[in-house]
Amino acid sequence: MTLSLDFRSWYNAIMLIRIQSFCRASRYVSQVIMFMYRFISSHVHPFWIQFSYFIIIDLFGSLLLMVLNPTDPDFKPRYVDMIFLSTSALTVSGLATVSMERLSSSQIVVTTLLMLVGGEVFVSMLSVFCHASQPSAAELTASRVNSVRIELETFDSVSTIDRIESGTDISVKDSSQSSCLKYLGLVILAYWVFFHVAGFIACLVYVSIISSSKEVLRGKGINLGLFAFATTVSSFANGGLIATNENMAIFTKNSGLLLFCAVLVLAGNTLFPLFLRGTLWTFRRFIKNEEIECMLKSPKEIKFDHLLTNLGTLFRSSTVLGMIAFMITLFCSMDWRHPVFAGLNSYQKVVNALFMAVNARHSGENSVDCSLISPAVLLFIIFMMYLPSSATFTPLKEDEEKKYVSEKENLSRTATVLKMLLLPQVLCVILFVIAACIIERRRLVLDPLNFSALTVIFEVVSAYGNVGLSTGYACSRLQKLHPEMSCVDQPYSFSGWWSDEGKLLLVVVMLYGRLKAFSQRNGKAYWTLRS
Repeated sequence: MTLSLDFRSWYNAIMLIRIQSFCRASRYVSQVIMFMYRFISSHVHPFWIQFSYFIIIDLFGSLLLMVLNPTDPDFKPRYVDMIFLSTSALTVSGLATVSMERLSSSQIVVTTLLMLVGGEVFVSMLSVFCHASQPSAAELTASRVNSVRIELETFDSVSTIDRIESGTDISVKDSSQSSCLKYLGLVILAYWVFFHVAGFIACLVYVSIISSSKEVLRGKGINLGLFAFATTVSSFANGGLIATNENMAIFTKNSGLLLFCAVLVLAGNTLFPLFLRGTLWTFRRFIKNEEIECMLKSPKEIKFDHLLTNLGTLFRSSTVLGMIAFMITLFCSMDWRHPVFAGLNSYQKVVNALFMAVNARHSGENSVDCSLISPAVLLFIIFMMYLPSSATFTPLKEDEEKKYVSEKENLSRTATVLKMLLLPQVLCVILFVIAACIIERRRLVLDPLNFSALTVIFEVVSAYGNVGLSTGYACSRLQKLHPEMSCVDQPYSFSGWWSDEGKLLLVVVMLYGRLKAFSQRNGKAYWTLRS
């Protein structure tokens, strides 16, 4: 009995020592990780942080897509197509070079998760928490203040008081800004969770109740829950990748599904500033909080691109809604009686025009065949895809212009080189189009009805704008010119018919487009930028 008690006591003592050692090691590792995180976030340019973020996740996602087995055993995915799909999902571009229904449920989950972590709201939330965890100016100067405190005591009392008071002011201001950023990050997190949960429930209920949509998914063997999850994430992240081959075109008569997907698209990107300000205003009605008051009254001090003043939010929202209204008017006036709206009644035509107008700006989900859209509407869609989601129809104020010029003059040499690499964007898009035409020059000659200059420009701009709309490819056009050539239509983007070199070029274009905000001042007064 005594030996048993001694053994237990020794065993408990050893386990306690191990637990304490593990806790110390975990605390040490967490401190090292936090130190490295703070060092990188405060010493590395945000461009390189986001660039590394997208590259690492992109490569990891492509490897996962290659390892997982597709649904169709005869389908052997090539790595160039998987890296293209991974990049398209992560950069929320929405282009695909493979049939989505040939992917397994696990591969659909991977692409959905890539869109989840690549969406604008999620990346913005990470940047907010990143900036909130950075050491403030007060923290950086605290050690200096403490080190010279003894020297300050030898000076006159007035000078000492002035210096200490100025340091206190800085500390209060920095702590207030850090507190606002942390609170803003939590608000964005709640906003992000709410729209995903509400969107998933609404989509699942709709496809479960409406027999037409349920029969479509059951006929394709797509799980209703998986479809609801993937569609919600794709819409809110503006990813543009849907689990069906036809994207949302197979639900062209399901107006309810299209409408609430359009709401998710707007809430996840172009109207995010409006929804965010509305969320803060709602929180203020129920929660009396100094941070919320600060964010609503002084959004410029927070330095978050999507948190605008009342006037800025009004201009941004007016731009988005104005372009949508113009797109609907143009689309309906040009194609009302054309095959693009065949089989739809008047209400369904308007809903589909609205859905396409909302998605043409950034999301890329399509409910109609883009190849049937009239050229005038296609050109306007190209213009909408080219503009960043944050562009507004307001010129820079004089003080903002002076501030921008002074900031440009004070750039470090590294930042200047970075700007030179990323600017000007119109020229970069032109160079990408020229490179695509050179790479696909044989197809441009052999198949001019599919590989035309307009379709190539449309695809490149869609990849650059991270939109995902595509004109597709029709074998009937090829066989009009070459009846002897065999061809089978495939339900994926026009870029799926490009060569491997052309696909890799679009991978670069999609990554460049996802990081273009670093070279255009986040789209503010986009057309007023100086070269």
